[in-house]
Amino acid sequence: MSVTVVDSSAILRLCFAEGDLSLAEQAMQGVAAVSELAAVELPSAIHARCHRGELTEVQAARLVALAQSFLGTTARIAVSRTVLREAASVAQQQIVCARDAIHLGTAVVTARQQRRRGATTRFCTADGRQLAVARALFGDDRVGFVPPYR
Repeated sequence: MSVTVVDSSAILRLCFAEGDLSLAEQAMQGVAAVSELAAVELPSAIHARCHRGELTEVQAARLVALAQSFLGTTARIAVSRTVLREAASVAQQQIVCARDAIHLGTAVVTARQQRRRGATTRFCTADGRQLAVARALFGDDRVGFVPPYR
């Protein structure tokens, strides 16, 4: 069995239907997990587009509901002390922003738990900055990258 930890950026691509979504769709159709951070990040990113005038409030509300439905199909991983410790370790070794470190720390903790069960873990992101760090942590074959939309 394999679990895919999905970054908020990949879920946002699904919500906005931007670009080649095959990897993100594949991740969400399997056993998917996401950091609890996504519960704040997803609506925040959607509302930011609304505030910039790119979406109406009705469109934003519809997209927030869609994001919530995607989150409802995933295992939600708490931002625990263990996750924060791993996130800090990632940030110590690589140049990465705090929220990306938390998503990656979530994936590291999930991978450790899955290894104990004889399962593997993948990571799916649409964030190019996060990609190199994820590949360094998990290897090229365990990281799915949703290519840039623009």
